[in-house]
Order: sequence, then C-alpha cells, then structure tokens
Amino acid sequence: MSPAPRIIALEGPSGAGKSTVARALGRAFGWEVLPEAFERLVPAPSLDFAGPADLLALERRLLFEERRRYRDARRAVGRGRTVLADTGFFGPITYTAGLVALGRAPGRVLDRLLASGRRIEGAGPLGTPDVLVVLEVPAPDLRRRLARDPVGHPAHLVPRHRAVERFERSLYRDRFRSLLSGRIAIVSGAGPPSTVARRVGAAVRRLAPEGPPRNAPRSRLFDAVRAAVEERARGRARASAATVKKPARSARAPPR
Repeated sequence: MSPAPRIIALEGPSGAGKSTVARALGRAFGWEVLPEAFERLVPAPSLDFAGPADLLALERRLLFEERRRYRDARRAVGRGRTVLADTGFFGPITYTAGLVALGRAPGRVLDRLLASGRRIEGAGPLGTPDVLVVLEVPAPDLRRRLARDPVGHPAHLVPRHRAVERFERSLYRDRFRSLLSGRIAIVSGAGPPSTVARRVGAAVRRLAPEGPPRNAPRSRLFDAVRAAVEERARGRARASAATVKKPARSARAPPR
C-alpha cells in the first residue's frame, strides 16, 4: 500500500535553496509544488517596514495568504496529490516571534498576530503540514548562495534574516520537534540541490507511514511560539542585569 497523499513543508533559512530543491523533488516524485506565500502576493510586498504598524500589516497579509495556501494544498490532497509546500504555513508567526525575541519588534505585534492566527484557526484550518523537513545549511555555503542572488536576498536584510532564522531553528529543534513527534526531520542542506533533494526524499519516506495523516496540535504550536519568545526575553533581561551589576574598573593607578 502506498503512503496516503500528504502535505509536506520544506523549511530552512533564506538562501538555503528551498525553491530549487522543491522543484527537484516535484520532478522526481510527481509532487505538486506550492510556492511560498510571498511569491503568491501581487503586487509583492516590501520586506522593509518602517515601524510596528507596518510589520503587523505585512505579517497579517502573509498570514491570510497562508490560509489560502493551506486550503489549496488540502484540495490537492483530496484529489490524491502529495503537496510540497516551499516553506510551511506559520512563517509570518515564527518570523515575527523571532523579531520580538531578539528585541527588534515590540511584543504587542506578536500578540496581535497570534490573536489573528487563532481567529483564522477558529474559522477554518490555518494549516499544519503532515510532514515537516527543516534544512540546515553550513554558514559558508549559505553565504555563497546569498551572494549569488543579491536581488532575491538584499544585502541589507541578510543580518536580520540570519538572526531570526537562528531563533526559528531553535524553535523547530527544541519545541516543535516534541510537539510533532515522528513528523519532523532536520536534514543537512549542504551540497548540490540534487543531493539535498535525495536527503529530503529519504526523510519523507521515513516520516510518511501508511494510512491517513494525523491531526496536528495547532493551538499548542502557537503556545510553543509564545513560550520560546518569553524564554528568550528572560534571557535578555538576565544578561542586561548582569551587565549593570558588573563592577566598574578601578580608576586607581596600578602599583609601580
């Protein structure tokens, strides 16, 4: 018996080559490839934001597009197709959480975005993939890939993306992996796209058993995002307090 049609999400840092790997997997396995939300919006929004209001408007727009993407994916599964989503469906939330966790956006932006996510979830599924594969790319490889595409990856946004992606990687490893037990794999993104595609295909085969997909704890994923942000905020507060308490260096001249 063949595995039931699934929604597979491919996550990873900006510049990891997700789109290229997704196309390779679509050709190799006949999967339907779903472009990321940002690529589906016309006109494409700017990733630069002037302040919290601009950030919230951008992420809300992307969040509603994620719901549409998920509905499209579920329709394809209903037609018997396996769908490979280039990035999952919680990107606006995890990215905003990263900005807040790093002190680059106020917490109220995430509060309002999570409230929007819960309202969307109440009106219909927002979307959790049946299988989640996260690419981890060595820093030298990532720098080379980003440098090859300065238009798609503007240099002034790279430091922000890299900082947020480290938070997201920790979120996948430390929190989502336990909540999505048996449904998430972390795969090396090093090497040419064909090699990475083979690794992803092997991971999916291990994680996609026979039978219907299981429901995912969407509300618990929202809670995990909030807990990760709060933990990072406590860490920043402790570091700040330690810096304040550090004794000042004596102004006395050293002994001769």
